[in-house]
Amino acid sequence: MIKKHFLRILILLPVLLFGNQVIGQILSTDDSKLFNPLTDDITKRLPNIRVLIDSAVVNSPSVRYEELKADYYYYEQLTVERAWTEHFSFNLDLNWGFWKFIDNQRSQSTDFWIDLDSRRTNYAVGFYIRFPLATLIDRKNRIAKQKKWQELSFVQREINQQFVVRQVIEAYDMMIQWQNYIRIYNDYQKFTEIQMHMAQNQFLNGEIGTAEYTRLKEIQTRGAIEYQQAIAEFSKNYRILEILTGINFNLINVLR
Repeated sequence: MIKKHFLRILILLPVLLFGNQVIGQILSTDDSKLFNPLTDDITKRLPNIRVLIDSAVVNSPSVRYEELKADYYYYEQLTVERAWTEHFSFNLDLNWGFWKFIDNQRSQSTDFWIDLDSRRTNYAVGFYIRFPLATLIDRKNRIAKQKKWQELSFVQREINQQFVVRQVIEAYDMMIQWQNYIRIYNDYQKFTEIQMHMAQNQFLNGEIGTAEYTRLKEIQTRGAIEYQQAIAEFSKNYRILEILTGINFNLINVLR
């Protein structure tokens, strides 16, 4: 019996020792992802705003769309520049085969049958040129129009890029602002809880009436609602930043 207990201890001891280390690593890893808006600074847990903007521009479908349009118009320009080659043509035909002919010719008194076999090789070489005046006269104008389409795409890309930058800055600033609101509303909520606790004692002692007690209760309720709204707005702008930048920040808000 002593040997059995001793063996069990030897088996369980490494499990307990290494198991605690593994659990400690998991907890430390999870703790590094935890974020508390009341005590932590969100700006220190996220990449720099310049990095967020650059990532959002690269991740933006509207910016990418205009880049593809500019490429498409560039290829259209090449097509217009080479359109003159459509008016030149070079043809080469080659035929080889076996033909059999049977002819019947009739005169006044006699029929003549003619049986001919023929092997032939036919070839033909041709070249033509057709050059409409519109192609010659309007060529520069058509090329210029395609270049303008590219310039329009470049300008639209810049417009879309600036719009994305504004979105990132707005979401970033709003997230910081709502974190400050969370702290303000948290302090306000603590104050209203203390105030409500005192009002409850005063109401039970008959020092204040029902109307005053109800008014203080509404103030407390409104503070709690504003606190939860601030948390929701903070989380919303946090997720908007993730969507715009294409980066998963992997932070867990403990106030959810």
